[in-house]
Amino acid sequence: MNKQDLLNVLADIFIPLGFKKKGNYLVKNEQSINTILHLQKSQFSESFYLNYGYIMNSIPLDGLTMHVSSGLGSSNALENQKIKEMLNLENRMTDSEREHGFRKVILDNLVPKIESINSEEDIFNDLKKRSTLNDIPLIVKEHFGL
Repeated sequence: MNKQDLLNVLADIFIPLGFKKKGNYLVKNEQSINTILHLQKSQFSESFYLNYGYIMNSIPLDGLTMHVSSGLGSSNALENQKIKEMLNLENRMTDSEREHGFRKVILDNLVPKIESINSEEDIFNDLKKRSTLNDIPLIVKEHFGL
């Protein structure tokens, strides 16, 4: 399996949900927000990271890639380790095992999360659930009065 195979899995899942493929990105443009998925290669290995997040059309990006961003992962240490192994193309996992696991994680975890955020209000409500806002840019905190 290679980077293009991972991108193809993402496209298979997200294009039917209204996303468009733009290089290593999948983008869904809505009236008030844009949702972005980005497959990023590690500088040090054949590992990848799946970043996702939102751009709010009502506030400037000011050099940011996204206003609110996160990465595919889990708070469960064992599940998080499995995700890292799936996205590390240097390990001995078979292509079918990797693709099946990647699809399952995306469909079970990421799709419901992304489908639950459709407006600035949804972003605000999601931010209120976080234990910390240290990774949220100041412009976003000011926009929401956080």
